[in-house]
Amino acid sequence: MRFLLLIFCGLCLNQVSAQNQAFYYFDKGFDEFSGNFPALGIEGDKGEFLEEVVEKFGKEKRKVYRFPKSSGLVFDNTKIKNFINGSYGIEMYFRYDDGSMLLYGQLLGDQLISSQGKYVHLVTTRNVQTKQMNVFVNGKLTLNFSDTGNNLEIDDKSQVSFFSQEGTPTTAGAVAMIKLYDFFIDEKNASNLFQIFSEQNNIVGFNPKGILKNLYFLKSQDVILPESIPELENIFAFLENNPKAKIELQGHTDNQGDFNLNLTLSRNRTLAVKNFLVKKGIDDKRISTRGFGSTKPIASNESEETRRKNRRVELIVL
Repeated sequence: MRFLLLIFCGLCLNQVSAQNQAFYYFDKGFDEFSGNFPALGIEGDKGEFLEEVVEKFGKEKRKVYRFPKSSGLVFDNTKIKNFINGSYGIEMYFRYDDGSMLLYGQLLGDQLISSQGKYVHLVTTRNVQTKQMNVFVNGKLTLNFSDTGNNLEIDDKSQVSFFSQEGTPTTAGAVAMIKLYDFFIDEKNASNLFQIFSEQNNIVGFNPKGILKNLYFLKSQDVILPESIPELENIFAFLENNPKAKIELQGHTDNQGDFNLNLTLSRNRTLAVKNFLVKKGIDDKRISTRGFGSTKPIASNESEETRRKNRRVELIVL
């Protein structure tokens, strides 16, 4: 069975407990960012990789995949022992040349013309128990319904297709990010996971102190995800415009897992931020780092919702 995502692709870290996520950013072609999942496959005609500035991923050019008409990409769920087996979420940041060709236009409505050819953030997610489907556009819940007929279920023989459907003409476009989750995403989780992609994020000014809200890492690692770059560029701009300013980066975790490993992780994440800024030209003597692990929670560790608040990096202006 091939599960066709076209209906939604065409209507288309923060960590999240112990649940799994696969990340595709196209920096390494079709390979998955963490190296833990299979590469994406090509469906239809082969496209090309382009270098372009992508909104929400910083001011410098990055690699995206340009797919031709009636072509796209595919994720083979069977290659990873059925990574998606029940509830799931699929997140994309992409643009279509002609969105009116697809049901995607119905989601944008009056915004379709102004969004034509521009990158749009789209998330589709399904709860295997309740069969609820949520569709988020630019961080906002735009559509929800019950998939009582199980038409959008992904079973153990599924392949997930993006942007194409056999026998149906589809538009060309480009994609900068695809993520797959093995869990359902409700509105509360979405507000944390997709904050950087929300329309409101464009009007929120950068505050050069306190918690860095738009900073994302691979789960349990110190590897910075690309959607963190705009926040890092803001820190760089602040330091560049205030040459006498010095800052301290303080890393924190929740209380899950080994205490010493969390302590090391919190420090290493601050070092990862510092290394980014130093490579951009900031004197390393202006940036100090400290890791506190789970010793300074700002919320309860009794639930995932509150633990998420404890996993953070704070910026202190000295």
